[in-house]
Amino acid sequence: LDPAWTTDWITATGRQALSAYGIAPPAPGGSKRSLLGEAPEVSCPQCGSRHTERLSEFGSTACKALYRCLECREPFDYFKCI
Repeated sequence: LDPAWTTDWITATGRQALSAYGIAPPAPGGSKRSLLGEAPEVSCPQCGSRHTERLSEFGSTACKALYRCLECREPFDYFKCI
């Protein structure tokens, strides 16, 4: 637990595996936008479009949010930055 785990530790291979499984990986380095209450810009893991919308702050687990792609219309989880 020391140092605390962060999503920055996810390797490129891990990010590719999440995306292949249908989960949008967190952006490297996190985002300061979340501190201001702004939703992050998330790419669809199916088609790669950045034209997405957040449906729910919480997805299948508390560490994921539920999104939908407005291009391919598929729902997907986004792994939140921590």
